[in-house]
Amino acid sequence: ATDNGPDLNVYLSTAPADADEGAFDDDFVDLGDLQGNIGDQNYEVPADVDLDRYQTVVIWCVRFGVAFGAATLA
Repeated sequence: ATDNGPDLNVYLSTAPADADEGAFDDDFVDLGDLQGNIGDQNYEVPADVDLDRYQTVVIWCVRFGVAFGAATLA
């Protein structure tokens, strides 16, 4: 779960989950709008994305340029 926020998107980021917040949007793939703030969700990863490059999934507020949460991809 995450807090509600304006303009939240799901990013795959090359930055580690414990990186400074500003690193998350340096090299990322935008998977689209956050579908909700509670429960399971599925996002389509474009076929041309090399998942080996990405370490972290991030809930990113596009409007304010801040992370609402980040977790290491397993």
